[in-house]
Order: sequence, then structure tokens, then C-alpha cells
Amino acid sequence: MKQLIDRFGRVHNAMRISVTDKCNLRCHYCMPVTGVACAPREQLLSFEQIVATVRVANRLGIDRIRVTGGEPLLRRELPALIGMLKRETDSTNVSLTTNALLLERHAEALAEAGLDRVNVSLDSLRPDRFEKITRHGVLETVWRGIEAATRVGLAPIKINTLLLSGFNDDEIDDWIELTMQHDISVRFMELMPIGEGAKMGDIGGYLNLTELKDRLVETRGLVALGGDGGNGPACYYGVPGAKGKLGFITPLSNKYCGTCSRMRLTSTGELRACLAFDKHVDISEAIRRGDEEGIEAGFVRAIGEKPAGHNWENGQVTRIGMSTLGG
Repeated sequence: MKQLIDRFGRVHNAMRISVTDKCNLRCHYCMPVTGVACAPREQLLSFEQIVATVRVANRLGIDRIRVTGGEPLLRRELPALIGMLKRETDSTNVSLTTNALLLERHAEALAEAGLDRVNVSLDSLRPDRFEKITRHGVLETVWRGIEAATRVGLAPIKINTLLLSGFNDDEIDDWIELTMQHDISVRFMELMPIGEGAKMGDIGGYLNLTELKDRLVETRGLVALGGDGGNGPACYYGVPGAKGKLGFITPLSNKYCGTCSRMRLTSTGELRACLAFDKHVDISEAIRRGDEEGIEAGFVRAIGEKPAGHNWENGQVTRIGMSTLGG
């Protein structure tokens, strides 16, 4: 089997695939309230085109797929795509990142399709605060989705929580208590200067999670559990006796670019090898032609152009938003 190895020796085996740039929330760090120009439906890759692209990626050593958005469950018949990825490709793990507003409705179908895991984006355990950060989200609906996913076997659930100084950093003990009572992985994330996230300030600011983790090791007795079993960037810790665990994702305070094994395919067929850089390789025409050699060449080019790492700590800003990049 071929491998995608960049000029810095990093082997790539994971890909995030955005199936839509639309979302049913307007989180402050991700999308503005108005003026969002989403891709026309005819420009979106079909499920068959996504599967064909993944088959090429499989031959290059990529076997871990995460379906993202926007909000991926807005894409009609998404469980059908999950089933196709499980049946028709050599992917060993297919997961989904969602805001969970539609998860209760689709959890059973996703499980039946063979989905391996669910990541839920959730930034607060307080209904009023959740509504504020998302601009209109209903926390109860999210929890019903999480409970439904757990019932049908999509557990343990991973929750991605963006911690913001002055906004939700007083909820840390609540999240720890959640891991004490439930087999859930809560992953604290640092704010990244991507799209709307570079303009934050009115609702909260950057919080150094390496410093937070060190404090919690001292004050709460956190014990290191190791890296992310899903090849992600989180380093996990647990409180003795807890059913779940805490993860820390620290792209600025403890940069992990040197071990990056991921790339992204946007909903319109752009390959992005680095989340921080606007540069991309457009393979949409090769995909639509069914040109497997052209698709493979696009992967090789994207990896060849991948930088050593981001420069966010020195003021670099990524202009394109997360809803387009695919979280």
C-alpha cells in the first residue's frame, strides 16, 4: 500500500470530509448571523463521488474518516452515506461531528448504517449560555440527541468544548463532574484564529489550556491517560474513579503540528492539508470525471505543499471559516 508522507516525514491516515457548509446554528466563533454565502447544491459532491474519492484515499493509506460540516445532519439521507463508506470502502473507522440538534432523529439510522463514533460540539452546560454562544440553540435538544446516540450504542460519546476566558471557564468543575458520572470524553479546545474565531472578544477570549491542565493536575488529581486513540490531537486525563475522561486540545499553547496525520476534503471538492493555511488543491473536476489518477495526484500535491505548521502564535489568521473547512 502507498503512503501519504509529507516532506517532514508525517504519515497521513485520517481525513475529515465536509458534506455541507450550511449550519442550523450561528456560533460566535464560527459563522456570522447574516451574510453567509453557502455553496450551491449543484457544487456539492454527491455521496457516490465522496465514496469514490475515499476509495482512492484508502489506497494511499487513509483509513480513518470523519464526516463533518457545517452541520452534516442537514445533508439529506446522511445515514446512507455512512452506510456506503462502511460497506464500499476500506475505511477502518467512520465517525461524525455534529451539534446534535438533529441527532435524536437520526441516531438509530446512523447506528444501523455502521457509524463508529459521534463527536458532539457543545460549549456550555447552561441553557442560557448555550443559547448565547450559538445564538439560538436549545441545550435540551442536544442532550436528547446525546442520550439517543448512547442508547443505540454510539458510545462513548466525545464532546468538544471550546473554553473561552470570561465566558464559560467557570464551568470546568461541571464538566469534570459529568465525566465522574458518565462514560463521556469531554475535550477542552483552545480558540483558534480561524474565520470568526479571529474576531472574538465581545463574548470571551483565548484561554491557555496547557496552564489549565497543569493546574487541574495539582488541584483535582488528574492522571495522564495518554494520547487520542482516534489519532486526534487530544491528550487525555482522568480523575480517579471517573467513568469518563478529559481531553485537552492545545493548538497554540502546546503545538502538535509535528505529529499531524490529517487532511480535509471540503463539500465542493477542495483538499486542504493544513487547517491554518488558505492554500488548497481543487480536485473537484477530477472527481466529477471519475479520474482516479487525477484524484490521487491531487492528494500527493496537497501533501507535498503542506507546511511544517501554523504560525497562529505570531499573529497569523486563517480567513476561511470552519463551516467551510470542516471541523
